[in-house]
Amino acid sequence: MPSLTSYLLGGVGLNPLTSTSLPIITTPTRQRRGDSLPGSSPIEDSSPASSVFSSPERVAATRALADSVPYVPSPLPPLSSDGINPSSPIIGTKEERLAASYRKRHRKRANTVATQRVQSQEEAEENKTAIFDEILQKLRDKGFTFAQLMLYVFDPSNKQGTTRWDGFFKETGLAARILNFWVSNKNSATAREEVGTWAEDYVAVRIHSEAQSVTASKMLQTAGTRVDNDYVTSFSMVKVGERIASLARVTMRMLDTFATSARNLKTNLPQRVAKRFTVVTSAALALLGQYSHKNNYSRRIMGLYLYATGAQRQTITVMAHLGISESYQNLTHKPRTNARRRTRRPYTPPDPVALASEIQDLLTIKLSTLHELSSSMRGFARVAASTGLFAAAYDNINMVFRAAEQILGRTVVPHILSHRLSRNGTCATIFALWKARLEDMRIPDLNAAFDKAPPLSLKDILLTAPELNLMDKCLRHCILLIIIEHGGEKYERFRAELDAALPVTPDKIELHQTVLHPTPAWNIDQSTIIANAEVANAIYEELEVKGLAHWKWAVKILAGDQLSIARLRSVINIRAGHEDGYSGFGWGVWMPGLFHGKIADMHGFFVTHWGVPNRGTRNPGSLSFHNTHLHRAPILLSSLPPFRVCRDLVFTSLYSRVLHCLLLVSGKSTLDECAASVETYAQLEDLAASIQVKFANAELVSELRWQRSTAQTAEGEVPPGDQIFENSCLLLRDALISREFTDSIKAGDSGRIVLVLKLLALSFRGNGRSKYAYEMLHLIHNLTHVWPKPIRDIVLNNWLVNPTGNPFSWVEVDLMQEHMNFWIKTIYQAHGSAASWEWLGMVAPCVTALRHLSTSITRILGSDQGTKHEPADLSTDIKLLMKSLAEHDVYKIKGLDLGRLGDGTPTPDVIAAGVEQLADSSSNPLVEYNTAFQKLQARLRLRPLVDNWSEEPQSVAAPTATTVGSGASGEEDSDVLQTIAAAPVNFDLPPVDTHLPEPSQVDFEGSDVGNSDIDGASMDGFGEEELMAFERTMDEVDEPTLTRDMAADVALDMDGNDDDFLFSSNIYNDEDAGSDYYYVDDVNDLDYEE
Repeated sequence: MPSLTSYLLGGVGLNPLTSTSLPIITTPTRQRRGDSLPGSSPIEDSSPASSVFSSPERVAATRALADSVPYVPSPLPPLSSDGINPSSPIIGTKEERLAASYRKRHRKRANTVATQRVQSQEEAEENKTAIFDEILQKLRDKGFTFAQLMLYVFDPSNKQGTTRWDGFFKETGLAARILNFWVSNKNSATAREEVGTWAEDYVAVRIHSEAQSVTASKMLQTAGTRVDNDYVTSFSMVKVGERIASLARVTMRMLDTFATSARNLKTNLPQRVAKRFTVVTSAALALLGQYSHKNNYSRRIMGLYLYATGAQRQTITVMAHLGISESYQNLTHKPRTNARRRTRRPYTPPDPVALASEIQDLLTIKLSTLHELSSSMRGFARVAASTGLFAAAYDNINMVFRAAEQILGRTVVPHILSHRLSRNGTCATIFALWKARLEDMRIPDLNAAFDKAPPLSLKDILLTAPELNLMDKCLRHCILLIIIEHGGEKYERFRAELDAALPVTPDKIELHQTVLHPTPAWNIDQSTIIANAEVANAIYEELEVKGLAHWKWAVKILAGDQLSIARLRSVINIRAGHEDGYSGFGWGVWMPGLFHGKIADMHGFFVTHWGVPNRGTRNPGSLSFHNTHLHRAPILLSSLPPFRVCRDLVFTSLYSRVLHCLLLVSGKSTLDECAASVETYAQLEDLAASIQVKFANAELVSELRWQRSTAQTAEGEVPPGDQIFENSCLLLRDALISREFTDSIKAGDSGRIVLVLKLLALSFRGNGRSKYAYEMLHLIHNLTHVWPKPIRDIVLNNWLVNPTGNPFSWVEVDLMQEHMNFWIKTIYQAHGSAASWEWLGMVAPCVTALRHLSTSITRILGSDQGTKHEPADLSTDIKLLMKSLAEHDVYKIKGLDLGRLGDGTPTPDVIAAGVEQLADSSSNPLVEYNTAFQKLQARLRLRPLVDNWSEEPQSVAAPTATTVGSGASGEEDSDVLQTIAAAPVNFDLPPVDTHLPEPSQVDFEGSDVGNSDIDGASMDGFGEEELMAFERTMDEVDEPTLTRDMAADVALDMDGNDDDFLFSSNIYNDEDAGSDYYYVDDVNDLDYEE
């Protein structure tokens, strides 16, 4: 080893071996940043790394040696040189230079270590390769192959588990790397094919195993599962897919890979991933259904969905062949038993000692999916009715059955539609009563209150001072609502204050969701009195409530239109004093349908305010002028269009009038200018109050007409007043009342509804709706005097239903039933020879379940075009009518000069006319009503000749299970053996009050309702008054009314988004649907083919 001195000498040009000076030839070098200044010695210019080996003594010795060496100057650079290259200046402090040098040294060290590592790896790889080559050579030398070695190691019988784990499987991914080498393109085609075949076989085995696992889990099997509402509504494609993915991971991954392209991976949006997952799940469901026909859950659901959306038999069959739906036969076939199944084998009598289970299997009924769902829904309705706290709404349904050929049992009456047969039946729906108790629904309490009720007075009908103030407030709020909704976006800033100012009465119904239970349809034409009694009996027979403990003493509530309620009341009028118990119908509370009252109001509005058509601009404020100005279809009073057409015209005219009057009272020329001038909600309220006082004031109209009638005018002079202005003011007031009726119903405020009904009781009398005017007298009398307060509260809490549970979504019970009938007639229809009342009775209970299924599946999987139905844009129509009102100065008093006489007929004030008819004479309709009521009271005090109930009670408590299948619609599944479990119902009631009538007065011993034949068999014992009452009721016919031909006429929400427009537009306009059921007014000539 050279000494330190040698090392140091070598650094200054001394040969360490000879210790002699050698000439050092130096070349000029570019001065680097950090080098010492010129003239310093090399030792002084040493790097920080070299300075660590220096000490003062060593430095001094080194300098002494350097001074002893003769200086040899460096040769000059060539003349062609660029000259001296200046070095970089010294940058940074000493510490920074030391740090930079330190980093430089460490980089160099890292590079050295990396180079050494690579060299060592290459050497190790060469050694490994040599060893492996040596091992393989030894195997060949010994006559063995590498495959034999692998078989020895991987064969479990050789007990080389430790070798396999430590040498192969311990390192994750090693096996996958080897398999990738086997199937890579660098391997031979034969090898790749063999490995690929094995992989296919292995994956096939795994998929088969997973199919077995899914089938064994029974998640998709419906055998033994009750097809009910929960079965239908609980279906979720996402949940089913996640469950399948947990049991069939390999299968779902293979299908997902098959459905994913490279482009999908780049744009892997959440919506695309969700859609792909749905497609993969659908494919898996179809394949699992093919693997085992027991995996039919999704197919049954999709079959119901296709039927719910109006799909024809051929469509369902095609979907069944694709594995998406079940077959049409399984979906709709009639019930049959195994015992009736035909066979070619000879009959063999059963073994007399056969087990009971085997006999039961022979008699087990096989039901189609629709029949199972229908039976389950009927069972749920019976469970709901077993508490006694329910109401039933019913209405007639007009069906048209088409027959291609007339044969015995299938004929039609020759008329313009010779291939169609119109039949009338009845459908009903029950729902649970809200805030009701059985102890508040006692028949003796109802009869006692009826006996003590005073007559109805005019004061009961007229609004009191507080009620008038509340009504003015409601109408003012209605005006504000129109301004904010149709005035433009600048009025929307008052929306929150408008909602907060909504008038609310103590009788407002608490928000809740109403669960509806449709019943089967019956082939009962309710156009007669006895038919309505039969409908009531059919409802209670279907619900199986006649044997319950509360049947004899609990009030039953029935709801319907005016004619149905009048005929039920006629049964009481005829049988009073002759029959009691169930056949006397004194057990009923008849709840009127407000929707038909709304229809009657709109009909009377048209009759009152239509005006004389074809008068041009002589009456620019009439409805007929507005209808013509909007270029709508002509309307004749003798043949009015459907309800929705009339309603839309009236409300469009109302909106334009309110906004036009807003400009008049504000003095502005446009709505935007008016909105800019209104700074607070209070100012807007003042403008609304001015509109109400100046342009919707019947007192002002009466004053103008009185002045004209009492004015002394000379010949040729024009009397005072302005008939166009007067008629327009009355039209605005009546339209506001109609709009308030609609708004109060949507809000569910029964107190506001009663206020409007009192006004309608007068306006119906004034515009000629005498039947509904008489019905309003009954209703007001019942609410004020006849019904006990608990029953009155129950009616006010339940004459509206809320199927959605959302605010401002209340609908009338009769509108709900009309809506049900529309869906039954246009969607859930039978096809071909299945068009029968039997089929309709089976399908009707499924309406709510199928509607929910179609809505939910369409919302998740389809293009939901109907659930978000946007209201019509009325802005153009409103602007056009506002312009017309302004041009003709409709709401300005200009006098009865030329052009202001209108059509020559003043519009009557129907409310004042109604008051006049009820108060001006001694024989007015109010007196006639009270006379008939008092006579009925006297007759009900008599001891009846027949005092009975239809059935003896069979139990003292509600059953815990309700048998499914027995019913009154004529089906063949009366012996269905399925049962619907129900939670026990508590019927522990307080003791009966001591003031109830004695048993002699209320005797419940039974006979059937049919023992009394209203149509003539028992009329001989009636007196003169009874016969007169019978004649009046037999002459009871429904007044002309507005038709309901389209889905829009029975929409649950006619102002905004309606969830029930889901498929109505597609079905009603599809002339190729091949439907066998249509409305009577539908005269489209469709081809029929079985």
